[in-house]
Amino acid sequence: MKTAIYGIGNILLGDDGIGPAVVNYLFANNILGDDVTLEDLGTPSLDLPNYLTGFDRVIFIDAVAVDAPPGTIRLFSREEIIAAPPGIRISPHEPTINDALIVLDFAGGAPRDVVLIGIVPHTLENGMNLSPAVGKAIPRAAMLAHALAS
Repeated sequence: MKTAIYGIGNILLGDDGIGPAVVNYLFANNILGDDVTLEDLGTPSLDLPNYLTGFDRVIFIDAVAVDAPPGTIRLFSREEIIAAPPGIRISPHEPTINDALIVLDFAGGAPRDVVLIGIVPHTLENGMNLSPAVGKAIPRAAMLAHALAS
């Protein structure tokens, strides 16, 4: 199964940089096999669907807006991502993962196995440091991504 793990987020906006931080952790610790594509996408734009094409499984890691304490990890299934009504954003990035999947479903090239590992941020203010609670979530999110990719 062809798998990709993508970190999404702006490292200049505090905890929004959690996706790239987890990708960097996975790179630094050489946790994944060579058969998994691992990339920090930053804040993808209209090119997000291009990153999904050709993969059977895609795992996203991003900050999410849910009612839970900072550093909480929540998994979103493909069905949950697709079910989010237009205009309601799980992630602060445009286009959303939802939008990209809908476009690819229509075109016939969407991955069937998609998961979003969402981490609740403490702050999205200017700055390159993660809050302590979100920083502590990095190893847990990395191990979860590894388990999902296996």
